Amino acid sequence: MESENFTQPHQNKILHSLGGLSKAEMPPFFYTRLMANIENRSTNTHSFWRLVTKPAVTLVTISLLVILNIAAINYYVRTPKQSTSIVSSGIEKFAEEYDLNESSVYNEIIIK
Repeated sequence: MESENFTQPHQNKILHSLGGLSKAEMPPFFYTRLMANIENRSTNTHSFWRLVTKPAVTLVTISLLVILNIAAINYYVRTPKQSTSIVSSGIEKFAEEYDLNESSVYNEIIIK
C-alpha cells in the first residue's frame, strides 16, 4: 500500500525539493561564545563545592565545631541542677495561694 502512495514522480518531487538547501552559516565567534557560556555555567555550579573542599575552610569549620561542642559541654557541666525541692516549694506556694491543701482536696471528695 505504501508503494502506491509514493509513485516515481512523487518521489522525484520530494527529492528535488531539498535541492535548494545550502549549508547553515553561524554568526562570527559563535563557537567561542558558546564555549565561554558553557565554562561559566560549570564554574558557577561548582564554586561552592570548591570553596567547601579547600583544606583551610574545612580545618576552620571543624575546629569551630569542636570549640562550640567543648563550650556547650562546659556550660552544661558547670550549671547547677535544679533540685526537686525548689520545684516542690513552688507547687506548695501555689497550693497555699489557692487553698488546695491535700486535706481539703480529700475532704471535698469524701463529702460529695
